[in-house]
Amino acid sequence: MSAVEHELVVREFLTGMGPTPADVRSALDRFLTDDCVWENPGSPVCRGKEQIVALMPADFARLEVWFRCMATVGETVLVERVENMLRTDGSPIARNLKVMAAFELTEGRISAWRDYFDITDLVSGS
Repeated sequence: MSAVEHELVVREFLTGMGPTPADVRSALDRFLTDDCVWENPGSPVCRGKEQIVALMPADFARLEVWFRCMATVGETVLVERVENMLRTDGSPIARNLKVMAAFELTEGRISAWRDYFDITDLVSGS
């Protein structure tokens, strides 16, 4: 796959998370490998889709994402983004969260996903 194709996979994954919890699960199923590893600040490392789903809040319904920049090196896509994470009732889990991430792809699917952000921004909702 080309760098553009790798970036498209990551864009489609992040923008496909919502507007319902079923859509979030569908995006995870479609874009992640079965053994994907997710590293998220303040959380245990998740290995596999089931652990990833279990870590997400049960009422997580939608991710609104604004991409600042992307860069691809080999099979890795680096993404700077700002996101809102919303519950099923529309209330925020996180608002205007600045995130840097690395996504590793294997055969066109995300096999590793590492998010980096200031955990105090998540807690404060700033």
